[in-house]
Amino acid sequence: MAVEGVLVLDKPKDMSSTEAVEKIKRLLRVRKAGHGGTLDPFATGVLPICIGRATKIAQFILEGDKRYEGVFELGIITETYDLTGEVVERRPVPEISPEEVAQIMEEFVGIIEQVPPPYSAAKYRGRPLYQWARKGVTVKKEPKQVEILEFRLKRFDPPRVSFEVYCSKGTYVRSLVHEVGLKLGCGATLIELRRIQKGPFTLEQALSLEEVERLYREGGLHARIIPVAEALAFIPAIVVSSEMARRLRQGRPLSLSVLGNLIRLQKVPRKPRVPWLRIVTEEGDLVAITYYPERLSGDGWAEMLRVFVS
Repeated sequence: MAVEGVLVLDKPKDMSSTEAVEKIKRLLRVRKAGHGGTLDPFATGVLPICIGRATKIAQFILEGDKRYEGVFELGIITETYDLTGEVVERRPVPEISPEEVAQIMEEFVGIIEQVPPPYSAAKYRGRPLYQWARKGVTVKKEPKQVEILEFRLKRFDPPRVSFEVYCSKGTYVRSLVHEVGLKLGCGATLIELRRIQKGPFTLEQALSLEEVERLYREGGLHARIIPVAEALAFIPAIVVSSEMARRLRQGRPLSLSVLGNLIRLQKVPRKPRVPWLRIVTEEGDLVAITYYPERLSGDGWAEMLRVFVS
């Protein structure tokens, strides 16, 4: 049987996200696969991998929030803001209480402006920043808004601080740690990072590469592959008739007034942080993904982000 759906991988250390995807493609002998959110090579944890036709939903997984556990060390600043870079400065660590560290971390909760670290995959003139940095070229990127939903101290064992952070897409945890270090006055460098959630996918669902290989060899991997419809179950759904489903799959438009009526009649809740709607049949088959309308009445047509042909 062809492997198709979302595989949640527990990415090992010292492997890029792209390398992990290529390894899965070779192992499962599939042609199409892509990941749902980059992890730095030194980081571990949840890496959703979309396989086969599931690559069509990668855009929705990429938008998901992220949760990490990690450790940073005070008194050190590196060029990459993590342990993979050269140390550029060492500073004495002041006498500071866990409560003071926790208070500084709490100050970052909310919507903040963040500049990508100089050694990152963010692009400038079509090339990643790390390529410019390796040539000694300093690139000033415009800051972007990201949201820190939670940032809490788990353990304080000077000079090391264990933490958990829940943040939006686009957040660089390395930069967040660097900024905390600057506020404390002694600098800080990220030394451990593990992603425990990406969008709806958690570490409890994740398989190591060894487990993927064993289950594939034994014929039990299909039971651990999440089907497309299930992978998108975190998006609120409206149910349409088989006739309307057929029309949508043929490319016929859906008016915003009809969409609004369906939302009201089916009492679909608007979940925060999820701007989309699933359109499904009475049998639960996935028909399309559209935006949740700003208003539930008015003229115009619903924009179909993705249509799924049965």
